[in-house]
Amino acid sequence: MSPYAEVDPIIDVWAAATVKKLFTEWAGRPARFAYLPGLRPFECFQISINPPLGGHVAVLARSVDTDDESEFKQCWEGATETLSTMLDEATDQVRAWVNRSPATGG
Repeated sequence: MSPYAEVDPIIDVWAAATVKKLFTEWAGRPARFAYLPGLRPFECFQISINPPLGGHVAVLARSVDTDDESEFKQCWEGATETLSTMLDEATDQVRAWVNRSPATGG
């Protein structure tokens, strides 16, 4: 059984509404992450979900590449029942990073 089995339905709903592709494996191991493009050329951001443990789960949003060398990273942790909210918050945060002012970089 996948370590994500209890949260996959929540992740699948979020992914269907938000991203083009949900990755479910990394280096031969189960994983859940997706990339969101920036508005600037070559910018890329990632949202990843850690496997739930003891009824808790963590979501991480981060920059993969930015055109102005800005680095962004934020983590949300909470009960598995709040995963949908955490994914929405992570998506909103990435969108804020994407739409940041070019003059300020962050």
